[in-house]
Amino acid sequence: MSSASQMGLRLVYENSKTLVNQLGYDTSHAVATQSYLRSEVLLTTSAATYSLPILVNQNSSNTNVRLKLLNLQDLFVVSEISLFLVSGAASSGSAQFYEYPDPTVFTTGAAQLMNVYNGNISIIANNQQILPAWDCLKHYFVPQTQKGVGITAQTVFPINQVDASFDTTYPVEPNIVINGAANYQINLNLPAAPTTLDSNTYVAAIFRGVLLQNCSSIK
Repeated sequence: MSSASQMGLRLVYENSKTLVNQLGYDTSHAVATQSYLRSEVLLTTSAATYSLPILVNQNSSNTNVRLKLLNLQDLFVVSEISLFLVSGAASSGSAQFYEYPDPTVFTTGAAQLMNVYNGNISIIANNQQILPAWDCLKHYFVPQTQKGVGITAQTVFPINQVDASFDTTYPVEPNIVINGAANYQINLNLPAAPTTLDSNTYVAAIFRGVLLQNCSSIK
C-alpha cells in the first residue's frame, strides 16, 4: 500500500503544495522535503485512551528519545501512517519494533495487545474533529517468517520477516495537514484497557509525508 515509487512520491509532493496553498498558506519560499513524524505512548493497564504527542510543545514531560515531533513554525502533510509495537525503555534508541503482538517478545501481554489493533486513532484540530476513526487493524501484519520458529532440525532460528517501508504502512487519502501553530489532539482509542502487559510496551505511530518549513503563522 506504500506510495514509495518515484511517480508516487512526486504526486504526494505536488498534492501537498497544492493542498497547503488552498488552505491559505504561502509555500513560495517554503522548504518542502520528504520527512516523518514519530509519536509513541507507553501502554498501561489503567487506561484505554492515550494521547499521542505530535507537536514539540506537547512533549514537556516526555523523555522518549525515539520521538520526532513537529516544530511550531512548520506544516506537515501526511500521506501515510504506520502503526506498530515497540519493546524498550524510553531512553533506548535501539528498541525493537514489532508489527504484531509477537508472543516470543510480549510473553505476558501478547493476547491483550489485540486491544490496540481493535482500536482506532482520532484527530481533533482546534476543537474540530478532522479524523473520527482510523482503524488500527489495517496495520496488523503477521509475517510468513516468524521469530522463534526453527528450521533445519531446530538449529536455525530466523527473525521476523518485515519490510518497514511497506508492511505496517497504509496510505492517507485525502491527505491530512498538521499545522504546528494549531492545537492538535491525536488519540489512540482502545476498546478496553489491557489487563496484563510486559514492561516498556509502547505503541508507536509514524506519519510519513511532506514537511514544509516556516509556513505556519508562527515564524
